[in-house]
Amino acid sequence: MKNLVLASQLAAIALVALAGTASAQTPDLLACTGPFARDADETALIKAFGANNVQRARIEIGEGEKAAGAILFPKDRKRRLELIWRDGKKRRQPGTIYVREGSGWAVAGPGSARIAIGTALAAVETANAKPFSILGFDWDYSGTAADWKGGKLAGAFGGCRLTIRFGYPKDADAKALDRLSGDKEFSSSDPDMRLVKPTAYEILLSWPE
Repeated sequence: MKNLVLASQLAAIALVALAGTASAQTPDLLACTGPFARDADETALIKAFGANNVQRARIEIGEGEKAAGAILFPKDRKRRLELIWRDGKKRRQPGTIYVREGSGWAVAGPGSARIAIGTALAAVETANAKPFSILGFDWDYSGTAADWKGGKLAGAFGGCRLTIRFGYPKDADAKALDRLSGDKEFSSSDPDMRLVKPTAYEILLSWPE
């Protein structure tokens, strides 16, 4: 009888441990509060996510440049998150938070909207409640959307600015894509955009200067 009781207790402990592990691997909802607030620092990240899940790093910020920052959950692709510090020497004051391709983090848009890697351009437009501006494809700032044209996404993040970079599928309509390429600005409602069907591959939340 004692052995049966002990076995039951061990099984229960194992189930709790497994549940905790599964919970820890669930992607989170990103907001510019708590460990990502304007005045947050490395200590706040460690307190929120654990020392083993916060790695100091030089973060790629584009055009071959890197800046002092941190990687959260560097060994877990689904929970990986990157940020750069405004004050790199003291590792404080988040500048930009990056949700890169493969990460399961999402940002909360207006109402019940959730924007994540893979979210379609049309769904982002719906969350914004109006068309927005997106740069053309196949150059340094390919598919970047940062001007929400006064829509709901312009002020939905408590002081942070939202930027989304969109990519297109391999089988995208070649003629439409050609018309959407280069250093030009397009509307998300452009018929060619609808035809190409872009999706988000990188999401940035940035504290303004």
